[in-house]
Amino acid sequence: MYYRYLFLFLFFLGGVNSMLAAIAVADTLVPQTKEKTALPFPPPPPPPPPRTAAADQYSGFEINYMDPYYLSDDCPDDDFWSKNRCADLALHKVLTAATIYPKTAKEKSLEATVYIRYTVTVEGKMENIELAKLVGEENMGFEEAALNAVKTVAKTAKWKATKHKGEYIPMKMVVPIKFKLEEQD
Repeated sequence: MYYRYLFLFLFFLGGVNSMLAAIAVADTLVPQTKEKTALPFPPPPPPPPPRTAAADQYSGFEINYMDPYYLSDDCPDDDFWSKNRCADLALHKVLTAATIYPKTAKEKSLEATVYIRYTVTVEGKMENIELAKLVGEENMGFEEAALNAVKTVAKTAKWKATKHKGEYIPMKMVVPIKFKLEEQD
């Protein structure tokens, strides 16, 4: 009966972990033998696998993947990241110009965000344009206005296609179109 109190005392003492406390309790219940048993510690984890040539190929020194980006004459050819950022801004500018705010939504002072999904093909064209998600009131014309804007831009848009391991592949993308009323003073 006292072994329970001994166990609790050793456990809450903090200097002895619960495994050693359990062994101490077991030693008080079982008569001592001349053989000492080893503590039941888990084995060490196995070493990591050796690096292969295939793993070194993807270590970040070689770019095997490149996102598609909108081609614009306004963007400099400096480096990929600045060109990609400039292409995003140019696409936003073109989409904003092509977007017409729905009349019924404007009269009711409604705002929304429409997410349009499309595929950038290997040839650099936008295809399979569809509604992905609408955040706002349904049936107020936001969906049609966003789809019309993206389809209008898709007629003339040129894209640099996705490159993966040296080959161009089609890529699905989503663009948000925000319908926000301008604040009037």
